[in-house]
Amino acid sequence: MRMRKKFALLVLGLVLLAMVSPLVLAQDGITVTADAYEYSFSEQIVFRLTAESSSEINDITLLYRIGDAPVTNSARPGFSPAKQVEAEYVWRLQRGEIPPGSDIEYSWRIKDAAGDALETELVTFTYMDDRFTWESLTEGKVILYWYDADRAFGRELLSSAVESLARLEENVGVELEKPVKIIVYQSKTDMQEALTSQGAVYEEQIITLGVVVAPDIVLLHGTHQDVDSTIAHELTHVVVGLATENPYADIPAWLNEGLAMYNEGKLRSGNDQALKKGIRENRLLSVRSLTAPTGNPAEVNLFYGEVYSVVDFLLKTYGKEKMSQLLEVFQEGSLADDALMKVYGFDQDELDAQWRESIGAPPRGEAGEPKADKPTGGICWGAVPGLALGVLPFLYKRERGAGNC
Repeated sequence: MRMRKKFALLVLGLVLLAMVSPLVLAQDGITVTADAYEYSFSEQIVFRLTAESSSEINDITLLYRIGDAPVTNSARPGFSPAKQVEAEYVWRLQRGEIPPGSDIEYSWRIKDAAGDALETELVTFTYMDDRFTWESLTEGKVILYWYDADRAFGRELLSSAVESLARLEENVGVELEKPVKIIVYQSKTDMQEALTSQGAVYEEQIITLGVVVAPDIVLLHGTHQDVDSTIAHELTHVVVGLATENPYADIPAWLNEGLAMYNEGKLRSGNDQALKKGIRENRLLSVRSLTAPTGNPAEVNLFYGEVYSVVDFLLKTYGKEKMSQLLEVFQEGSLADDALMKVYGFDQDELDAQWRESIGAPPRGEAGEPKADKPTGGICWGAVPGLALGVLPFLYKRERGAGNC
């Protein structure tokens, strides 16, 4: 068992990340003498500029962007027009608004009364959770950050990540296209401050084990006993997300979550039991209904058991080459039925029929889709829909008085 440390760190005030002064950037009559930024995690980012010109500076715009976002934002800083000006823009942040590990780039556009203009060179910095002192390790395309633990801790998690990516490439035929950052937190409380607020009741009952918060960033609860499975699960979302990225349509949940569950290895006990019970009682959800995540807590374990089983069926029956082709077709923006028809020659209904036959379930009747049982108590693995990127965070859910099995 890994040794983990408990900790308590308090950070007061703003952490100054970069300041270049004096800085001389000039075009025609405009000169930039200072350019600085500083931030306090999940609270604010402050951008400051000092400039001068032979004519009155009367227009300043801040241009900034997060990561690879296709849109560049603009903001008007506060300043008083003059030949020498000091401008400041404060970006107020909500909790979880910017994921830790995000690269932020910005520049200034300055104009004066004489018609001279200057746009400064881009400045790029990495926005991290400044409550902690971070260490990092890199192997291949994986960059892992952690704190309050020795390098053996980091190496172990990095090795798990690299192995899960190799397993995904070998078994599914898809590989990571660009570097990914894994930001490792040591406790639920620490990680919670990096996530969007979900309300006190939700956060009391839920532990987020891992979640994809940007196309290339994963947050991880690094000290939980199931950390290796969580790494495999969330990295699969990153790889599949990059492999199928398109502006038209998301891939169905049965494929996205199914591949993530499949890459974990053996199906978890709670999901396996729910699947077997669904087969035994002929109460399976249809593949078509698995296109989106279930919103019923009573169906969570069955949902994960089924999506794993559907992906397992496709890989064992038709091979990883077909699966790679399917992901390529989804990258073109195809809908689920169209993509399946193009690669396999059947739609989701026929997939449902073939899959049911493979697991020994009877043909689906005409009475409609069967429903799952009501909660009976216990502890289950599950997810809650509706968070970033259309990808479900992997969660540990403990209901008071009733489970979601």
